[in-house]
Amino acid sequence: MIQQINFKNVRKEDSHTTDISYLIDYYNKNGHFPLFQQVLIETRTDCNNNCPFCPHHFNKKKLGVMTWECYCHIIDSLCEIGYNGRVALMISNEPLLEDRLINMIKYAKEKSPRLFLDITSNGILLSLDKVDQLFRIGIDNININDYRGDRDSNPDGLSKNLQPIYDAYYNNVKITFQKRRFDERWPNYGGNIPQKFDLSQYGFCNFPFRKLNIAYNGEIILCCCDFMYGTSFGNVMTRNLIDCWNDKHYNEYRLALLQDKRIGLCAKCNDEQNYSVF
Repeated sequence: MIQQINFKNVRKEDSHTTDISYLIDYYNKNGHFPLFQQVLIETRTDCNNNCPFCPHHFNKKKLGVMTWECYCHIIDSLCEIGYNGRVALMISNEPLLEDRLINMIKYAKEKSPRLFLDITSNGILLSLDKVDQLFRIGIDNININDYRGDRDSNPDGLSKNLQPIYDAYYNNVKITFQKRRFDERWPNYGGNIPQKFDLSQYGFCNFPFRKLNIAYNGEIILCCCDFMYGTSFGNVMTRNLIDCWNDKHYNEYRLALLQDKRIGLCAKCNDEQNYSVF
């Protein structure tokens, strides 16, 4: 039996009302939530930087590497359901540490040119030749976060290895350069960054409604804030993607968020993604 959600119980003055109204109406009509709009695949777990605001800085995460069989199965499964959205080849890791990245891009593009493949990188391992190669073999977007400690004195500076890339691609929408700082403050990643916060100030978040997050071991996790794998809604090697996405325990989190409540991992989290995406 479908659990009907009463929209009267949801705060209507908030900016995220449009999303909430849409999701409630969709669920009440269909008995499940809309399909994910993005897929994040953690092909490995490590990073080659140590930013003081990042969950990697606060948590000792063992190295995990996705098997090639698992990766191919994910891509095949996406193609079987006709998925045509974003596929990010990372979650909270540095994707350029992946020595199979070229083959992963090639495999996905050969399976379906409709997949939009991208990576977000700290840029440390990038060169102009590498960027040319990635675009040549089919990646659709590269986002570079250039973290520096001198943003106050040099706000527009780029790291030395990135300047040639910028000079060659500054007018190309397929690559973006984010001039970031080392003294940033991020949300606490589901409690994985020590912070004090008032849970009563946090309600709806749309992460679990739009992103399918697949950990290195094939487990479907709640969102990118589940840095230490506190949730699991099935494994892609033993359960199909749609069933994982519509898992009843996954929906328990979603139904709570739609009523401005936070449970489980969400109760430890002060991230709040509210902008309209539906």
